[in-house]
Amino acid sequence: MTSSHNYGVNTLSLQGGNHDATRNYLEVLIYLAVLGMLVLSLQLLLRMARTQMQPRPKYVKPDPLFKDFGKGQNWSWDWVMVFAVRSPDDYVSDYQRRFTLRRVVERLESGGLETKLYKSYTYDKIFCKIRCSADRLKDQAAEVCYPLLLDETQVVARIEKGRKKPDGEWKWYPRRAGWLLTGENEDGEKVEREQDNAIVDTEGQSDYPYQRFIYGKFDKRPDLQHPSVYVTYPASNSIFRSVDRLKLIEGIMEADPKKRGCNLQLKELLARGACLAIYPLHDDDELQTIQDRWLTPCDPPWAQPIVMVKDYFGEKVGMYFLFLGTYSTWLFYAAGIGVASFGLELLGGQYLTWATAACGICMSLWTTLFLECWKGEEARAKLEWGMTGFEETEEDRTEFEGREIHSPVTGLPDAYFPPRDKVKRILGSYIQIVLCIFYVSCVNAGIFYVHAYVSRYPLRNYVDFHHLADGPFGVPTVVTNLALALLIQWTNALFMPFATRMTRVENHRTETDFEDQLIAKVFLFQFVNSNGALFYVAMAQGPLTRGIGAKQPWKTRRFDCAPYCLEHVSYLLGTIFIVRVVLGNWNEVVAPFLTRLRRDAARRRGHDEDDAEYEDPASSNIRKRQVSPAEEQFEKDDYGSLDIFDDYGELVVQFGYATLFVSAFPLAPVFACVNNFIEIRVDGWKMCQNTKRPWPKGAEDIGTWESVLTVVAILGTITNSIMITQTSPAFTNVTSSYRLLAFVVLG
Repeated sequence: MTSSHNYGVNTLSLQGGNHDATRNYLEVLIYLAVLGMLVLSLQLLLRMARTQMQPRPKYVKPDPLFKDFGKGQNWSWDWVMVFAVRSPDDYVSDYQRRFTLRRVVERLESGGLETKLYKSYTYDKIFCKIRCSADRLKDQAAEVCYPLLLDETQVVARIEKGRKKPDGEWKWYPRRAGWLLTGENEDGEKVEREQDNAIVDTEGQSDYPYQRFIYGKFDKRPDLQHPSVYVTYPASNSIFRSVDRLKLIEGIMEADPKKRGCNLQLKELLARGACLAIYPLHDDDELQTIQDRWLTPCDPPWAQPIVMVKDYFGEKVGMYFLFLGTYSTWLFYAAGIGVASFGLELLGGQYLTWATAACGICMSLWTTLFLECWKGEEARAKLEWGMTGFEETEEDRTEFEGREIHSPVTGLPDAYFPPRDKVKRILGSYIQIVLCIFYVSCVNAGIFYVHAYVSRYPLRNYVDFHHLADGPFGVPTVVTNLALALLIQWTNALFMPFATRMTRVENHRTETDFEDQLIAKVFLFQFVNSNGALFYVAMAQGPLTRGIGAKQPWKTRRFDCAPYCLEHVSYLLGTIFIVRVVLGNWNEVVAPFLTRLRRDAARRRGHDEDDAEYEDPASSNIRKRQVSPAEEQFEKDDYGSLDIFDDYGELVVQFGYATLFVSAFPLAPVFACVNNFIEIRVDGWKMCQNTKRPWPKGAEDIGTWESVLTVVAILGTITNSIMITQTSPAFTNVTSSYRLLAFVVLG
């Protein structure tokens, strides 16, 4: 089979079979090169992680006056506030005058917190470290009814024992077999009857024994303390995990003075410039244990130390990594489907036809099974982590603004923002989003038009270069795909801060409302931006061109992708996916590695100046004060709610790429699986070494992201059904009515 184009010059004809085989080999080589790049990035990541995890001399000196293992107080400083050393000429606002360093420290100490002040290594900042005694933590936990995990042994012992009132009557009966209940018979005589009301799951209805994962509000009653009904954690010999201490201390700092609080709005202190930074301190010992279990070269996604992550970083971060691990685990099955389909497609002929159909059908079932599995994992995590009903107790955002009124329900002062004003702002935001989508669509249309124009007039030479200008693997197509892939990455990155600003203007009361609106905006734009070109090529380009070009084929023939529509989608999606993976690993692994090499080189050049930073404080030849861990962590990036939002957004976009057009590009789940295998370690490394410890937040689910995933899964089933029945060669000789019937059955 030779080229159908002839420009009136001598040409060198290429056999179609050899050309297809060469193209297949080149395609496989490109995919193998990308996988090799991912493996290399994993090696670089683990190399950096091992270097950063190397033990170093302890900075913190022994503190026997505070630490008391027997008392359950085996920890050090938990929070840090950083203040600027101001010169007399610096401008200071009224708010900053109200919350000077001295007044903030006075409020902290009035709330029962201990502080320690010292100047930074460069003498331009003052660090205020904060901690809290075990007794004060218990007071705060009792004040806010803080839920703690109950000890299983104590739960069984107390339930089986029962409890009596001061007058001797049962407050609740023992729940065991063989105990005696005193009562009266028909003659009024007191008799004892043997009871059997033990809690036994005879039918195996529950996955857990009744005593597991029971959370109770903390109570200081002596009978609950000795022996303690609450779980005691061995590292600190305390009923409080490190994440519990952080939450309770944050509550003390923000609580009303009437409740022994400090009356400090932490986010407002940051927003108005009274503080440079407020962040929890890392615990080196606990962090080292997590890293040793987390940053490993070969552990599968389901082997993550999720409980340790949740107990150190908080439930919100733990829920993200649980989702990432579950999604990555299920991608193993999807990758198997993709590899099998791709292998059959390489064989060509009838194998190609049915591989496409089978891949789309299997992946439609996969999305349904994955989402149902995740709902079960999410429900189990909510139960085991004690997060049931968390969102019902959520407080207002610090950024929420409203005029003060008296609540019509409680009569107490309350902030009020008119719903009509909020609706107007939301409508204005969505109008701007529609304009952004229109602009991006116009740019995409321009790229497609330039591609079609160039494809109409390929390079002229004495040798026929038509095989380089036509089809899905031609030079114009490759350049077009790269341009679209880069445009998608660039516009998605630009839209995120724009959407955040719009959502802040809308003035939402709670953090959940804020995140739900932000998710809706980001999903709407990124879905259209990331998949619009793919939808056009897969479903509109061929049929639209043939319909319009019936009367003027000489104008529209160059826009027709037939018989390459499915191949065009495959190469476009493959290019977008590969560019996304390459750029992501460059930004998250390679660029930090190169930056670290430059820092190491600079440190070696300035050896005499910087070598003393980590000298042992007990040494006699110290030349200068070492840099404290709090100062080191101050230089790291923040990891806030918007950072974890970005991480979820990346996974949702990837989920769309792996499911919406998998019939055309069956290797999409394979690249997603390999990328996520590395992403788990990249995100873990980022959390442990490259960012400050995040403020601990609770979470009972992944929020609106679950609804977004459901929408993408439904659209994936529809798009794959359309491609199989309308675009795939499997239905070439089938009438339109049978195609429609097949679409309804598959959908």
